[in-house]
Amino acid sequence: MRTVVKGPKVTWVDIQNPTQKDVEFLRETYSLHPVILKEIIPPSWRAKVEVFPSYLFLVLHHPVYSKATKKTRPKELDIIVTKDTLITIHYEAILPLKALLDRCNLYAESKKSYMGQTSGHLLYYLLDRFWEDCLIKISRINTKITNIEEQIFEGKESDMVKNISLTRTDILDFSRIITPQEDILQSLNDVGVNFFAEDTKHYFSNIIGKYTKCKNELETQKETVGALEETNNSLLNKKINEIIKVLTIFSVIVFPLTLFAGIFGMNTKYLPFVGQPNDFWIISGIMLIGIVTMILLFKKKRWL
Repeated sequence: MRTVVKGPKVTWVDIQNPTQKDVEFLRETYSLHPVILKEIIPPSWRAKVEVFPSYLFLVLHHPVYSKATKKTRPKELDIIVTKDTLITIHYEAILPLKALLDRCNLYAESKKSYMGQTSGHLLYYLLDRFWEDCLIKISRINTKITNIEEQIFEGKESDMVKNISLTRTDILDFSRIITPQEDILQSLNDVGVNFFAEDTKHYFSNIIGKYTKCKNELETQKETVGALEETNNSLLNKKINEIIKVLTIFSVIVFPLTLFAGIFGMNTKYLPFVGQPNDFWIISGIMLIGIVTMILLFKKKRWL
């Protein structure tokens, strides 16, 4: 599907699910290099930027969290920007792109604001939305981490093992998607001044700043989740050790009683107390005294 929005100074061409007809349209209209046209179909999994005399070509990936798989995966966004045209190509809907495109398409004031300068400025507004959306997604991960921290200290250590693992995977996937784009943004910042205008340098520097904020937030989250995992494992091990301790003490108490009961269950001619009046209560009393003695001994040694 191809959408064309014409602004006061810039034209925005958006292509979703590109076909061979779209590739031919780009070749005939913008005289793109054959290598670039081959990059459009099929999707590319490598972020890149290439500079040509009359246009720039960028391949970016937008991280998207899937509730079904509970994983973060990339959505590819190809961008071709000429002096007066911005071309965006993608296979799936990308929400920050769609939001900006709809505003430019539906509202004259937005079209004038976003498309009334150079294609470099429109590219900046798009990338700004791109990384703002990433920051929102990262803030949601922070919410997950806060929830995990609260649950850990509410005695739900076992339940948090899976949640911590999923959150750690989400952070790693997110980081793996955005990390290769640092060089892309830096290259764009370097060539933007010559390709667009002098004032765009400040705009693209701002984009690098937001990328750096995303990267630093993810690094902090990695460390936090790692610390929470260690804390959770310590509390879980402590709980397991307490259970093992109780079972061990119980076994130590029961074993002599079992042995004592087994002795008096032997089929021999002579057993002490057996056959005497109140023999059951005498034997039970001896066993009870043994239990109390062992409990007092354990308490004295601070095992209980």
